[in-house]
Amino acid sequence: MTEKGAADPIVKEKILAYLDTVEKAKSKDIAKAIDVPKKDVDNAVKELAMEDKVEYLYITTTFIALKGKVAPPA
Repeated sequence: MTEKGAADPIVKEKILAYLDTVEKAKSKDIAKAIDVPKKDVDNAVKELAMEDKVEYLYITTTFIALKGKVAPPA
């Protein structure tokens, strides 16, 4: 088992590219869509959130979206 290090920049790019095609997605759906293990997606999403490129949306469950793509609930 490898120690959690920095996320793979290629995985981060794939996540951003995928999120650009959808309104929002769950991390397991992102992992399936880009064919990357979910733990790698989770690690990359955490970094992308810290970089202010994506945001977590809590709408009955957790979704991930590009920053500013989804309007906040009214």
